[in-house]
Amino acid sequence: MLEEHLKQYFKFDSFRPGQSEVIQSIVDKHDTLAIMPTGGGKSLCYQLPALINNSLTLVVSPLIALMKDQVDALQARDIPAAFINSSLDGRDIREIEQDVRDRSIQILYVAPERFKSQQFCRLLSEIDIGLFAVDEAHCISEWGHDFRPDYRAMAKQIDFLRKRPIVAAFTATATPEVNNDIVKRLQLREPHIYVRGFNRPNLHFFAREGLKDQERINEVLRLVKSMQGSGIVYALRKKETEEIAAFLSENGIKAVAYHAGLDKNLRTRIQQEFMNDQHKVICATIAFGMGVDKADVRFVIHAGMPKTLEGYYQEAGRAGRDGEKAYCILLHAGKDNSLHHFFINNSMTQMREQGKSQSEIQSVVNVKYEQLRAMQNYVQSNSCRRKAILEYFGDPAVKDFDKGCKSCDICLHHKWSSESKEKAIVDKALDKSPDKKGEMSGTIMETVKLYQANQTIEEIAKIRSISERTVFGHLLEWYIAGGDFAVDEFITKDEEKQVFEAMARAGDLSKLTPIKEQLPEDFEWEKIKIVVGKVKRIRI
Repeated sequence: MLEEHLKQYFKFDSFRPGQSEVIQSIVDKHDTLAIMPTGGGKSLCYQLPALINNSLTLVVSPLIALMKDQVDALQARDIPAAFINSSLDGRDIREIEQDVRDRSIQILYVAPERFKSQQFCRLLSEIDIGLFAVDEAHCISEWGHDFRPDYRAMAKQIDFLRKRPIVAAFTATATPEVNNDIVKRLQLREPHIYVRGFNRPNLHFFAREGLKDQERINEVLRLVKSMQGSGIVYALRKKETEEIAAFLSENGIKAVAYHAGLDKNLRTRIQQEFMNDQHKVICATIAFGMGVDKADVRFVIHAGMPKTLEGYYQEAGRAGRDGEKAYCILLHAGKDNSLHHFFINNSMTQMREQGKSQSEIQSVVNVKYEQLRAMQNYVQSNSCRRKAILEYFGDPAVKDFDKGCKSCDICLHHKWSSESKEKAIVDKALDKSPDKKGEMSGTIMETVKLYQANQTIEEIAKIRSISERTVFGHLLEWYIAGGDFAVDEFITKDEEKQVFEAMARAGDLSKLTPIKEQLPEDFEWEKIKIVVGKVKRIRI
């Protein structure tokens, strides 16, 4: 039954690991806590029940950018959804609130700060809510890695509702201590708790220990040059993001820095440009990524060890959310350890200034050091990295990897190159070879199904949270394999003739660049790909 609803509303044939159990729990009206990794499909777990039960779902999320992306995707599927946050003016907010009263909205996203508004709280007292979904639920716990005090007000607000809804909490990274705190703080009633989906087979994990500063930045360059598609490079400090972005730019890579010190409008513009594939690399602190709903990130490189394995897996998990092969690479330097000790000591000073007791401070510090040791153990490990992650989060799938995963540097017996060639990592491990002829991956076929349902490329990009360029690439691969993609709508006969003439002059047809060099500077790459695709289709 759930699969029928999934196909009806979202055009998917099957669930990702762990989704169906969580959705069934909510549909059966149980309070639910779901711990699922970034890219595991948490949003579907509250969106589908909202549609099945035909009742208003209130989604609390701290991620303003994610709200917009998800609402855009839902509206592209003709699902009535809206958001209320600080990006809207008072008039827009009042209109949306009236739509909620009129039941013309089925899924409403709000930021936790919204509960400070008396106007919004009055609205909640007037309506019935079927599902109260709390995303990024670890933010309610002081033991979580991203504590948000505004989350603490939600349990009281649930009590004030005229009819208690089903409450479901979702997080990508939570230890047992955080899980217990979420249940307690949200006052979940006999909750069904699921720890699922932390094994993402398309992600390949690599880690390298003890690099010097310049060695690390050189390695970042080598890795980025060796990989296709766009990616994120994380660093621990703002200054480092700017240094890495400048270094990559000097070496011919389209890269830009992103951190909390930048103007808000500039951050928004950079983020949108990255979503549209205008930058190959964003060099960022953890300020970037929370709420970035870009599914086709091909690699995440950490040029600095995060303080917790929870934080690392959440950031690394932003790679490959489309299900295609992606790489998660951690580059450690000796100074990372001392920097985290410095941060912990600073936090002790801050807690004393806040008036916390010595026992409270010591308890928090002990947790921080335990988390740091787990992160260090991951970096230094000589055993399967995937298994280490699954063990840490208590995922039952860990039993499947007693003999390794065959997709991390340990299980692949990978030897890091000491030479400064452009081909870096992963030597043989980075397989650039295309799929066999005629074989289409699941993510390409998801795009194809939407196209066959008469969705435009722009609409598909919104629905699937990928760039329009990626959508076009999927459809072109399908066309080459014999699919009915109307490529002639995107190129004129004269333009096609120009490309064929350029191909004749270029000589080398193994790459597109020699062909592009024979054409006007503003000639679009996609038009070249169409003509090359036509040639490949004939040969196949």
